[in-house]
Amino acid sequence: MLQHSLLMQCESNPREEEIPSLFWGLDPVFLAFAKLYIRDILEMKESHQVPGIYIYNGHPIRRVDILGTVISVRERETFYSYGVDDATGVINCTCWKKLDNAKSSPDPAAPSTARELSMTSQLKKLQETMEQKTKIEIGDVIRVRGYVREFRKEREICATLYYKVDDPVWNIQIARMLELPALYKRIYDQPFRNPALKEEEALNNTDTLDLGGLMSLLSEKIKEFLQEKKVQTFYQQEVETVESLQSLASRLVTYSACSNQVESKNSATSSAIHSVFKNALQLLQEKGLVFQKDGGFDKPYYVTSKDKDLHQKIYKIIKEDCQRPNHVEKGCHLMHILSCVRLNLRWTLNKAVLQQVLQLLEDQSDIVSTGAHYYVAF
Repeated sequence: MLQHSLLMQCESNPREEEIPSLFWGLDPVFLAFAKLYIRDILEMKESHQVPGIYIYNGHPIRRVDILGTVISVRERETFYSYGVDDATGVINCTCWKKLDNAKSSPDPAAPSTARELSMTSQLKKLQETMEQKTKIEIGDVIRVRGYVREFRKEREICATLYYKVDDPVWNIQIARMLELPALYKRIYDQPFRNPALKEEEALNNTDTLDLGGLMSLLSEKIKEFLQEKKVQTFYQQEVETVESLQSLASRLVTYSACSNQVESKNSATSSAIHSVFKNALQLLQEKGLVFQKDGGFDKPYYVTSKDKDLHQKIYKIIKEDCQRPNHVEKGCHLMHILSCVRLNLRWTLNKAVLQQVLQLLEDQSDIVSTGAHYYVAF
């Protein structure tokens, strides 16, 4: 296995603190085969909540993917035991032998003709050749995927998949050497924290947010208010009267005034508040969560998920167009549907709103995606 200098850039500091196991499913690493250095696999602490789960930097690890050089081989009746070295450490890998059908089950009928005997003989030779070609010996490069476990107080990998890697010019090993530091930097060395707790901290620490962060927070608060009250349509003026939203909007106005070095008493006006709410609602529009049929401060906003009339109209457009010869087989493309909606409804509907509606219709099994951005209605 390659000795790579980049290894020292990824020195790990596995942390012992754990988040509750209830939240482990929120971490994509938990369900993946984590590509870790063997050194880190050996040093990970076992979870005190669930045996067989290991913690690296807050990430719950149960399955790993390693690539290394075989430095020892032990054969038993049902499995091989390989010592694998990736230049950071050595770990034992238990790799179960494939079931030999010829030995495990009796032949129901012996070859009765010379031709059948010849075919059986050739097949046996082919199997022997394949076994010889794939036989793993000391010095070979092997890839192993499997579960981490403790056996006789030593950590090892119980393989679910393993194979010899044919890498005469080290292409695969070099690719792995370059891949792992990037994975560590982007994923494994980023401590896993419950997203719900991070959001709660952001809400409780508005002092640390900049202007953009406060605007996003106000937009999120408006969305939560609309969901909680099950609002279908509303005017901007109505949202501005909500006390909890008013206080955050005022904070935004003050922050903006300080940033522009303008006295807050001149900026904290009604028009400034209107502007703040308009920008926050604009963020929701860009996400497709709300929309206006006609733009303007005095025009109503519609909550996309609650507007059944819009859902039915879009569904009808898709169903009618899917009956046309050029859309029968593949369905209607997203941009085609958007053009038809704008033409028929004469609304300034944006793409994000349409995507939200299509997702809702698909969840209800009214339409089905037949490919990338293609939809068919039933």
